Amino acid sequence: MRLLSQTAAPSALTESTSPPVASPGEGELRGRGTAADGLVEAVVAGYGRLESLEIDPRLLRRGTGAIADRVIEAVRAAQDDELRQRQELLGGDIDQAATHRQLEAVAAEAWRGLDGMIGDLDALTRRFDQR
Repeated sequence: MRLLSQTAAPSALTESTSPPVASPGEGELRGRGTAADGLVEAVVAGYGRLESLEIDPRLLRRGTGAIADRVIEAVRAAQDDELRQRQELLGGDIDQAATHRQLEAVAAEAWRGLDGMIGDLDALTRRFDQR
């Protein structure tokens, strides 16, 4: 089996029977997802960063399009698993729409502050140019 795993060389291929997966209590959360009846297995670390990908050689007979589709499916399942664990750790569901609105409000306030600072700098520059 081929396994893509995080090593000193980020894209190194190594042989392995199972990817390294820490339990949620041990450091960073890990999400695991499978596709094609277990022929593809993905493991993601924090916030969906792909950490390992295992593809059973039997899947190779189905062609590159099928492999790509199953890899995407397994990675998305792993990302969903990691998000579910993160939500449980935080004490419940995260309202993504509300979080997005809050981030937009913070960004708008930051831009207003930056715009004010730019105006102040522009005024100072004009004053120095007049001297």
